[in-house]
Amino acid sequence: MIAVLLAMVTLFAPIDLVGDEGAKPKILVLDLSNGAELSDAKMEALSDAIVTAISGAPVEVLSASDLRRTMEQKQALVALGCSRDDCMLDLASAWSARYLLAGSLAAFKGRLILNLKLIDARGGALKVLLRETQEAEAETITALARISAAKVRQALGGPPPTDEELSVLKADKVPLVGLSVGGISLAVIAYAMLVERLAAVGFAERAVAVGSDPVLGPHLADQSTAALGRSNLLAISASVGFGAAAWLWWKGF
Repeated sequence: MIAVLLAMVTLFAPIDLVGDEGAKPKILVLDLSNGAELSDAKMEALSDAIVTAISGAPVEVLSASDLRRTMEQKQALVALGCSRDDCMLDLASAWSARYLLAGSLAAFKGRLILNLKLIDARGGALKVLLRETQEAEAETITALARISAAKVRQALGGPPPTDEELSVLKADKVPLVGLSVGGISLAVIAYAMLVERLAAVGFAERAVAVGSDPVLGPHLADQSTAALGRSNLLAISASVGFGAAAWLWWKGF
């Protein structure tokens, strides 16, 4: 049955898809295997996001929807979801495609797992060039799919993922380093105010109380000045720490 379907794919492949010498290599983006039971509309949106992200690479992108529009036999669509090596090799040959991008979507404990695999079919053998996996909530899986597709784009000679594409990772990532630096800075400022600054006040009050003592009075005054200096130094250090924490938070660290 598969052989018949592949023959139909070959039969209905348009002539103008056969690459000329010197033309861009073609990449055939197969339909994602839907193991998460998402609606057809959501799966199509996910596939469109992947196709859009890799379109910046120096290749000619052929999506499964592109191929469907050239087929007159609906039964041949089954072949577009194939995952066997011989099936993918026949598809690549039928559409004169050097690369194939296959993938699957699965659900696990309320989260979605997207797997993409970039395959080079040159020479009649399949070679996996890149594997990408993203796990996320349903509302962010499309954005993460763009990141995976952007890495595929880079592997194909296109630009790397942009800051805009990577921004979803920053939003999804807790900046632990920034939080830690901020927490330490907060502890330092609390110590400076509640310990050293209060100690300076205490020494000053005692110095005033024993002002007539020519030895103890100046000693307590010196202690007060030293505690106040330590308090100011710690406060300055904490301010620098807060600035570093803000920068780390902004960078997503």
